[in-house]
Amino acid sequence: MVTSAEYIQIVASGIYGAALFFTIMTFQRSKRLDQISLATDVMNELRDLDRELAKIPSESQNDDAKSEVRSRMLNSIDWLSFLINEKMVTDKRLVGRMKPIIAKYYEDLIENNAPLDEKKVMAYQDLEKLYRKIKK
Repeated sequence: MVTSAEYIQIVASGIYGAALFFTIMTFQRSKRLDQISLATDVMNELRDLDRELAKIPSESQNDDAKSEVRSRMLNSIDWLSFLINEKMVTDKRLVGRMKPIIAKYYEDLIENNAPLDEKKVMAYQDLEKLYRKIKK
């Protein structure tokens, strides 16, 4: 026979178990939202930089301005690559959606526009590392 004290302990254990379950679920959702927020911030910055680059006229006297915007784009993509490489952004669907975007920026900015000396001395190691993983 179960006494009232034992019954209260059983109910309390059930409540603690449910609370632990909901705490874990909340933590997982919070972690996922943080990852989405980090990625969204970088993607918004890249979108703004794309717009800024598009506003610069294509004449050769604007090459320095274009180079500065491209450098800022590379820094943003390298930061996103760092977050992915260091497993700060781990959501598979989120990373899967970003990989083609990262590869396109890499190809457009590094392979098509970077001077040869910058290609030899790769300043964007995390971007390079992630790009190699993507292309495997």
